[in-house]
Amino acid sequence: MNKIKIEEKNRFARFDREFLRQLGMFQKPRRFKTGVSERELLEDLERYKEFALKLGCEDAKVIPASMVSVDERLRMKCRISVCHHYNNCINCPPYSPTAEEMGKIIPRYKYALVIKRAVEPKDDFVDPKKEEDIARHYRKNMEVVGLLEAQAFSDGYYFAMGFGGGSCQHALCMMQPCSVLKGERCRFVLKARPAMEAVGIDVIDLASKLGWEVYPVRARPIPPEDFPCATTFGIVFVH
Repeated sequence: MNKIKIEEKNRFARFDREFLRQLGMFQKPRRFKTGVSERELLEDLERYKEFALKLGCEDAKVIPASMVSVDERLRMKCRISVCHHYNNCINCPPYSPTAEEMGKIIPRYKYALVIKRAVEPKDDFVDPKKEEDIARHYRKNMEVVGLLEAQAFSDGYYFAMGFGGGSCQHALCMMQPCSVLKGERCRFVLKARPAMEAVGIDVIDLASKLGWEVYPVRARPIPPEDFPCATTFGIVFVH
């Protein structure tokens, strides 16, 4: 295998502990606490934003949790037309948290961090034949979300909760049967997250509010060159 192919294969190599420590992540755990000042919380959120950028995100923004809206129609889209992950993955409908549940949970949070990752090359998302490439982009998105959630937890925010994009059955298990639905342990218990859309979070609405462009890149048969960009999103509710 030549150098170019090796680099292509490893372009989404896993972040190792040494690299994360060099970024300043996971330095020292803090004690859990039930109260935190507004100033301390915002300072930590800005740190997480910087970590997100260092982990390869194109952009990241700290937002009031109240900016996030939920809509049950998003979960209905998983059934019409039916997604092949529907009823086949613990983090997808009908098993994932409902829009009604999220509508009760989100107001309990004050802030969240939203991340945006650019898909490069964008053909990876536009070309339906590149299923492995699509999975890699979603996998990296889930990994970043999981790391940011873990950092917040390490800092004492024990209710930190992250959501990615796409199905973990696709991104992580490469379409193997969901082990949890078979009564077994999740293969990727620290990485697997429900997609924002799977729990009813209106990603398009949120991205638009933040000034980010979003295009229906899987629309066929529009050619790849007609799409200005392709992106993945994630969110971590912190406190």
